[in-house]
Amino acid sequence: MLDHSQVRDRLRQRPPMLLLDTVRQFSPPDALVATKAVTGGEACYRDLADGTGIDGFAYPSALLLESFGQAVSLLWSLAELGPAEEIPLMVGIRDLTYAEPAVPGDVLEHHVRLNHHSGAVGEFTGETRTADRTVLTVGSVLVVSRPAASLLATPPVSAVSAQSKDGG
Repeated sequence: MLDHSQVRDRLRQRPPMLLLDTVRQFSPPDALVATKAVTGGEACYRDLADGTGIDGFAYPSALLLESFGQAVSLLWSLAELGPAEEIPLMVGIRDLTYAEPAVPGDVLEHHVRLNHHSGAVGEFTGETRTADRTVLTVGSVLVVSRPAASLLATPPVSAVSAQSKDGG
């Protein structure tokens, strides 16, 4: 359905925080399956000592949730649930369960479903699977969209500008 270049075009994240590879299935407007291949070359494994057993290679839970959240963002975008100039933000998560860990060599499949949508608010649910096991279950993710311009940081004042204001 979407290859990696198309996924990249729809998400604001960039490596190393771009945590999706493809969209395998999109069932408009309420379901999506996105993938992420876990590899041993990822930054999260950089400082592991030689001889670390496979249990030490469990994919970090924060990155797993971020990857799921990016799948939610793709569903929001593909289903056109909000204006293109707005960015969906995860503002609440309930009933989150981490089950078996994912490790290098696993291909994560994020199964995301839209439960409810009204205006700038959406509620999603889903799970992440790899092969024959579930690694994450998400009971509810609350998303709101906001204009991109309202989320951008104020540019820093240059040292020269600051000095001229202070008379220095």
